[in-house]
Amino acid sequence: ITGGAGFIGTHLTQALLERGDRVSILDNLSTGSFDNVKLFARHPLYSFAIDDLSNALVLDRLASQADAIVHLAAAVGVQLVVERPTETIETNVLGTHAVLAAAERYRCRTLIASTSEVYGKGVKVPFAEDDDLLLGPSSRSRWSYAASKLLDEFLGLAAHREYGLPVTITRGANNIGPYQYPEKVVPLFVTNAIDGQSLPVYGDGQQRRDYQFVLDHCEGIDVVLHKGQIGEIYNVGTGSE
Repeated sequence: ITGGAGFIGTHLTQALLERGDRVSILDNLSTGSFDNVKLFARHPLYSFAIDDLSNALVLDRLASQADAIVHLAAAVGVQLVVERPTETIETNVLGTHAVLAAAERYRCRTLIASTSEVYGKGVKVPFAEDDDLLLGPSSRSRWSYAASKLLDEFLGLAAHREYGLPVTITRGANNIGPYQYPEKVVPLFVTNAIDGQSLPVYGDGQQRRDYQFVLDHCEGIDVVLHKGQIGEIYNVGTGSE
């Protein structure tokens, strides 16, 4: 699991270990937490490497020992995306390229975790995997995240079509649960409420979203990884507001 010390990666790791799977994670702890890594440090079926996806030797070693790779590692967080768009693009696109190259050498089943952000402004609701996509202008750096994750999808599907690599893609949406980054909307609302501060409202406040508990998302990833059709894209979300 790349990004295995992050919010979703930690919960996925725990679920797989409890089932009896052997799990190795790779995380540079840029947004993941060493406390999350320590949760499983003594588990006999668990190993971790604190390093970047750019370390080809480490990535190759982990891929050589894997039946499947779940690629969760990405540049995440609104502040990071807006303030450091170059890092966002390079981390997401070059990282995915490196993962696919390692997976190809060992024919690893590969799941690329994308995002519902690729739907952008959305041409219709509910979203479907074969929808036309509408992103904002490149002059707005906030769209660099969606664009980079969309390019990740293109890379994964190209590796499947050209080289026969067994790749599947999931588009996750709006997770909540323990270990979540403090800047996300639900933790931010809760923190402000506890501190007696007003809740931030953007625009007219009429926006609607659905949220899914992170363990449900992990179950969706696991189902797609084992039963999903190769070369396909799957939405993973609740479908209720």
